[in-house]
Amino acid sequence: MSEVQIRIIEEFYGVSIILIRGIFLYFFMSLFIKKEVLNSVKRIVLSVVITIEALCLYSLPFPVKGLFTVISVLTIAAIFYFYDKKAMPHIIFVFFLWQNVYYVWHLINTAASNSITDMVIGSIDYSLEGAIEELWLRMFLLMLAQVIFMTVMVWGEFLLIKRICPEQYDMTWTEAVYLSIYSAVSYFISYMIVDVMVVPLQKEVFVLLDEKRSLRYTLTILAVLIFIGELSAIATWQRYRRLKEEDLLLQEQVQEQEFLRKKIEFTEKHHDQIRTLRHDMAGKLMILKSFIENNRYQDASDFLSEMDIELNASGVKYSTGNPVTDVVINEAATQAEKQGCTFECEFSYPEDKSISAMDMAIVLNNLLDNALEAVALLSEKERFIKLYGTSKDNFYLIKAENSYDGTVIRDKDSSIVSRKKEKTDNGQHGIGLKSVKNIAEKYLGGVKVETGNNTFIVTVMLQSKEK
Repeated sequence: MSEVQIRIIEEFYGVSIILIRGIFLYFFMSLFIKKEVLNSVKRIVLSVVITIEALCLYSLPFPVKGLFTVISVLTIAAIFYFYDKKAMPHIIFVFFLWQNVYYVWHLINTAASNSITDMVIGSIDYSLEGAIEELWLRMFLLMLAQVIFMTVMVWGEFLLIKRICPEQYDMTWTEAVYLSIYSAVSYFISYMIVDVMVVPLQKEVFVLLDEKRSLRYTLTILAVLIFIGELSAIATWQRYRRLKEEDLLLQEQVQEQEFLRKKIEFTEKHHDQIRTLRHDMAGKLMILKSFIENNRYQDASDFLSEMDIELNASGVKYSTGNPVTDVVINEAATQAEKQGCTFECEFSYPEDKSISAMDMAIVLNNLLDNALEAVALLSEKERFIKLYGTSKDNFYLIKAENSYDGTVIRDKDSSIVSRKKEKTDNGQHGIGLKSVKNIAEKYLGGVKVETGNNTFIVTVMLQSKEK
């Protein structure tokens, strides 16, 4: 093997490292970004774009240290700015995690290859014929070993991260920055080491790891600690997200209990009214009988009209076809009436959509609670709440409209929260729309929020699980 051949192999070595990294970028995106946001084809396209950028920069005849990271981040940011802004924290985190995994390998490989190279090349007897060819051959084998080592190590890192990330969760910018700290540390340490690794002097070349051999072990330990720190951060984030979902589930269970309590109170109230009516009915029938026996038919007619008014007043104003949703809507209508708020409802429970009555009640209760809270801040003449339910093919659309003062409060992750959250520190408020969104996703649907002209509109789409 000649020197020319080894130079060509060095170029292929650099290209193979870039290609392997591009392949692993695809796998890392699949860990954290849902298929609904970025399917397999789009992940492949993005990986290819980033890989082509790396190959173009690698082919330049001058050093481009750090330029790849800048260009790649700008490319990703530009793509997702127009494609899906909500996914930007995910993809930025994945990019830096992918970089971190590479630099962890790079630090370990730098330390290990320096020791192995000294041992392998130092064992050649240069006085023998063909020693130079033997040198080139061993250099080729060392490069091949590094490529294999990178593939195995990065795959192992990927499997470890996959093991601690069983679920895909939403990610805020704050979480993305927190999770990328270790990636940034490994990035800067690697570049710092590259800068001081080989320093040309006047008459010789200073090689840091030759002068400070203990750094070979230090670099390895540092790389392992950086990766462990990254794993710990990801595991902590996963646990936080899991607990947050469990808390949301607990809130839903609390709401279910509240619905049961309301239903019991609602039923008891009407049972009391029925008992009262039955108690009064005997006396009223005697009066009616007396009017008829004495030919006082007009008095009997007037008396019957009064009885009809009483019966209508004691009835349920809105009947949706399900007792659970009846309780929620009629309770909200009663509260709206007390606030002097106009309340309109055109809703019927979709029996044919296989949607749980309790889930439907949670959605309605949150929408109506938020609406009642919003209109309470306005004057009576400005208050209105409208609720609609519409079936279309396999979908059921719930639309809630209400007047509001034009102020929308958002959480750290840009989610709209309740005004009550400002007044309390127990974290029990502000989960309304999040709970609605969670149920919508359960039924393969979604939530759309619109604001304008002092009208707040929430549209919830639920899809039947049976097709």
